[in-house]
Amino acid sequence: MHALQRSTSLAIAWAINSLAYSIVYPFIPIYLHSERQIPMSRVGLIFPLMGLANVLTPPLAGWLTDRVGRHAIMQLGQSLRALIFLLLAFMAYCQAPFWLFAMLLMCNAGIGVFFQVAADSYLVDMSSVAERPKIYGKIRIGTNVGWALGPMLGAFLARTPFPLMFTATAALCVLGYVYTGRNCPELARHQPTRNVAEALQPELGSRELLANAALLKLLFFSFLLFLLTSQLYSLLSIYATTVVGISRNVLGLVYSVNGFTVIFFQLPVTRLLGRLNWHLPSQLVGGAALYALGYFSLGFCDSGLKLVVAVFLLTQGEVIVQPSLYTMVSRLVPRSATGRSMATLSLVRGIGYALGPWIGAMLFQKLSSQPVALWGTLSLLAVAAAIGFHSMRKTVLKEE
Repeated sequence: MHALQRSTSLAIAWAINSLAYSIVYPFIPIYLHSERQIPMSRVGLIFPLMGLANVLTPPLAGWLTDRVGRHAIMQLGQSLRALIFLLLAFMAYCQAPFWLFAMLLMCNAGIGVFFQVAADSYLVDMSSVAERPKIYGKIRIGTNVGWALGPMLGAFLARTPFPLMFTATAALCVLGYVYTGRNCPELARHQPTRNVAEALQPELGSRELLANAALLKLLFFSFLLFLLTSQLYSLLSIYATTVVGISRNVLGLVYSVNGFTVIFFQLPVTRLLGRLNWHLPSQLVGGAALYALGYFSLGFCDSGLKLVVAVFLLTQGEVIVQPSLYTMVSRLVPRSATGRSMATLSLVRGIGYALGPWIGAMLFQKLSSQPVALWGTLSLLAVAAAIGFHSMRKTVLKEE
């Protein structure tokens, strides 16, 4: 099966998984607070716990992915998540204690990393470096389709008893397991590489991987971006409703722009960058610059329409950066270390998404009355990342 054909199957698998998660994720606080009358101060504890799981799990997921196989870990992640959602359905039916929900939701977040790391590694195995940006773009479209449809379906299911919502989510995980089993078979562990650079890369152990200076630089500059991009779903919602003064309905429209921009622009932009023959560091610099411009422009927004324009702009940065970042990580390590390198990127993203909202909240307390200063300060993270990516240009080009 050709790489681009396999990529369609992998994109559908991602769509099913993101659909399953996004159906229930936005409505868990509603269930715990509105249905169970649990104080929001306690309900809020589930989010740092889930973030902690996203930080702790990637090293194990990466090691297993390299040792056991990509397909096997994708299937393990989906099957365990189905089991956890069934347990959540049972606990919702029995109105189990809050701490049991919190622990299971933490486990669920960690198990989700298994599919993510294994699927990213599977993509690397089935493609050449030149093919990866386009394939990663297709995967992101599948993911965003799931995230766009999930909340709408979840809003309908939220009118039914919540055990049914958890059960439906478990059923989707089973569907993902069956689909992946049939359409994403295990690839040869040592299939031929498709270019000289990959063939000459040595086998790496975990110690050597951590000594990879280029990879560590890339991860650090990416971490700066993750600190900024985490503000989209944390600080922006508070800023838009309290400072700009838009309604929650308009806020939902603003967020939908992010998902639909990825769906409609990801592949055209990726193809355009390919025709322009931009190298990966140049793509990362351009994407980081758009991030900086988009987030900085939020400081000048005084209406929902202007917020839509700002989110569209910063999402264009996302469209450029995400496929380029994953491709560059895979470019800097041999396939024997793909799982661990993808897991390390996931770990860095988890830490960034855990610290970013806290940094944004601290700045908001001090600068909420000065929106330009608030978003200008945060945008400096993207400027620093762009400078860092540019500094890697000569190093990466020498290896190509």
